[in-house]
Amino acid sequence: MQRYVTAGELSQLCNLHIQTLHYYDKIGLLKPSGRRAKDGARLYTFDQVYKLTTIRYQQRLGKSLAQIADYMASRDVTTTLDDLNQQMETVHQKMAELKLVEKMLEEKIDFLQQKFSVIQETDPSKVDVIGFPPRFYVAAEGEEFQFGNDYFYVYPTVVFHEAGKKSFGVYVSEDFKAEHPLAQLSQIPGGRYFCAYHKGSYETIFTTIDALKDLAKKRGYAVSERSVCFNIIDQFVEPDTSNYLTEVQLQILS
Repeated sequence: MQRYVTAGELSQLCNLHIQTLHYYDKIGLLKPSGRRAKDGARLYTFDQVYKLTTIRYQQRLGKSLAQIADYMASRDVTTTLDDLNQQMETVHQKMAELKLVEKMLEEKIDFLQQKFSVIQETDPSKVDVIGFPPRFYVAAEGEEFQFGNDYFYVYPTVVFHEAGKKSFGVYVSEDFKAEHPLAQLSQIPGGRYFCAYHKGSYETIFTTIDALKDLAKKRGYAVSERSVCFNIIDQFVEPDTSNYLTEVQLQILS
């Protein structure tokens, strides 16, 4: 049986770049057992394959090379069990995070499918009066937005226009609070809303908002000055701003 393998053979055996093995040797993480006399090639024993496998597995868990070196130097039954328990805890945390991501994606898909089906079945230029229960959103106030930009991708964006000012938020479901107990939720009041769709860039949305206000006035409705705009087709869905689609809502006061 072959006693040694070269760095090249070991890299092929473990599907690893040979320069990685050279680097491990340089930092002392996995030094060869010896050198071949005729050309100085690095030689490894087959037992070192297990050590290399452990190193790669630890990397998959997100550990740094320094952390792996410490673990390799001090491992025994007790430390190995501790490490495995920590790994299990990490896996459970990641699973919980993925479950939350799964739910957010489901809500995003449901929102888009619902809106797309409505648009396909009705005339997008039609104006409707629709009753809504109280709805919730997480206000996004500049750099202090506590959840980061990824929530803007997953959850629908809601934009409020009032008195020349604009504010943003992410529209969330009612059970969001239970899943994110530290979240500060704001509420969109329940009631009847004058609703229409705006197709095109955000820069032109005030033409739709103003037209909707004029139409509400003609129909005898007193509506709020605050417009509620739900982004349906936006930069996360479509690169062409002319294809953006926004649902504009004005609360009916009387």
